[in-house]
Amino acid sequence: MVKLLIIIVFIISAFAFWKVFCKIKINQAFKSKYFAKLNAVKVSVTKASAHTSPEIVEVVDEYEQQLFDDVATIFLESKTHDMAKTNAVNIQENILSKMPIQTQTSLRNLDLEEWSVYWGFYHQSLEYYVGRYGVFITHVDRDGLEHQYTYRIQD
Repeated sequence: MVKLLIIIVFIISAFAFWKVFCKIKINQAFKSKYFAKLNAVKVSVTKASAHTSPEIVEVVDEYEQQLFDDVATIFLESKTHDMAKTNAVNIQENILSKMPIQTQTSLRNLDLEEWSVYWGFYHQSLEYYVGRYGVFITHVDRDGLEHQYTYRIQD
């Protein structure tokens, strides 16, 4: 019985060691691939800046733009129409936690009990506006196309 328990513990520890080893190898491969791309982009940016005027060039990964658009599309499709000002911070934090790190956000309190939450990522934006007449959600994607959702209050 003791031998069986020792064999089971040995198998479990070997499996755990194998999983940790694979995770380390995958992480190293990802880092080397990511840093190789990053170095290539930096080299091309420095070459371009040497031949052109001294403009600031910001490198934005495509997956971050896609992530922003995907989160905004899911938010639009959810057709949220929460008008309570007390839930504004929750909405802001919930969406911001899913967005890329560089995303800027602001919560604005306007006149007549109106408020809005704005998320911006370079040239992309998402706004959740609550007014007297309803909820309006506007998203400008990475291609510059505007998508809207409107929930109007019937008087």
